[in-house]
Amino acid sequence: MSVFSAAQALSAMRLQTVKYMTTASTTILFFDYSLTLALEVSLIWPSKWSLTKILYFLSRYMPFIDVPVNIYYLTPSVSLPHCAQLNTAIATGNVFGIAVAEAIFVLRTYGLSGRRRKVLFIFGTLYSLCVVAAVTMMGIFLRNMIYSPPPLGIPGCNLTGGPFVLVGLSFIVVLLNETALMSYTLWIGYKTYRHTKSPVLATLYRDGISYYVFICLGSVANVAILVAAPPELRELLNTFLRVMHSILSTRALLNVREIENKRLEMSVQVTTGTDIHFASGDM
Repeated sequence: MSVFSAAQALSAMRLQTVKYMTTASTTILFFDYSLTLALEVSLIWPSKWSLTKILYFLSRYMPFIDVPVNIYYLTPSVSLPHCAQLNTAIATGNVFGIAVAEAIFVLRTYGLSGRRRKVLFIFGTLYSLCVVAAVTMMGIFLRNMIYSPPPLGIPGCNLTGGPFVLVGLSFIVVLLNETALMSYTLWIGYKTYRHTKSPVLATLYRDGISYYVFICLGSVANVAILVAAPPELRELLNTFLRVMHSILSTRALLNVREIENKRLEMSVQVTTGTDIHFASGDM
């Protein structure tokens, strides 16, 4: 086999790896949905409409629009001229979805602070600046993408050029926002709640720390891939990170609602000796 043919085969294998990762991410999305749908129906659907509930549904169901577009992006049906248009739609959905997930965690932090408006203003402002920065960098990237024909007839789009460092920086911006939220969460937890035995607070902290660790590891891995990996692999984690932002943010709300609902049920049973059930209120 010639050197040129070996290079083509390696390039095709990398593109195929991205397809496998997209398929695996789609499977994770549907599997998590099947696991948590019953909780959603019982805890989210009956609650009053609020900003939290709207953000939940956006974070929960937008991936079912974004991910199919991601899959179509990798099919033989896509012509080279349409690749940039599709990737613009995908990137827009990813940025919007991640922004919604981050908004949920801003509200979580606001709730932990005792609903202090100063906290909401500070982190709301930081969140807005991060969103503007990420959107600006993604906009520049999308205007400078370069596509080439896929090697060896591999179906789908082959993004081979562009300022990938800007995409990496947008993930670093998300990480900075999450670092600020997590730092404040740990500080207020130590200062205010270290002697409290509330299971709701324990859940908020557990989910917050787990989310932060995942975002940190995922962002670092994605930045490394975007900066140093071959062009064919630079979209490897796109769908996976989009799906996981949705799963982690919605599970955080479901977990809090579930524990709060159980706490209310136990309180009513102890007080009245009956099995009256209440839907938990908005976080």
